[in-house]
Amino acid sequence: MARPNPAFKRQRGAQLVEFALILPILLTVTFLIVGYSAVFMVQHTLSSAVSQGARAVAVAGSTTSPEVAARQLLASALPAAIYPNGFSFSTQALGGAGDCGNAFNAGSNPALTCLEFKGTFSVAQNAFLSSIPFANELFPAQLTASAVVLYQNTN
Repeated sequence: MARPNPAFKRQRGAQLVEFALILPILLTVTFLIVGYSAVFMVQHTLSSAVSQGARAVAVAGSTTSPEVAARQLLASALPAAIYPNGFSFSTQALGGAGDCGNAFNAGSNPALTCLEFKGTFSVAQNAFLSSIPFANELFPAQLTASAVVLYQNTN
């Protein structure tokens, strides 16, 4: 019968100790990758939702709510764990069609209205993203997106 190598006996627990030392680092890196991926997905979807809300106003005039269009896009694009917590929207009429119209080469047509549509997302208000370790230190506190639309006032 072969005798066990004495060097092997001394090394038996080394792999377990090495694994215990490396596991927290691997878990942290994994959570950060998942967290940053989710933040990038939310930023992209927020930008798309704001654009979709502005587009809804441009197509339908002032008879539609850009927030409703944006929230419909968010509900269909984001997982239920991320939506709706943390999202807010606001609209603001800009300083006259002349100011906004010049930026769009539309002149100062009084039948045109310029609207800025903003969307924000607070990571701290979202249960999914705020539960990731070190989320408050590593993720941005707030994501924002905005779109400006020049539309024909239908009122």
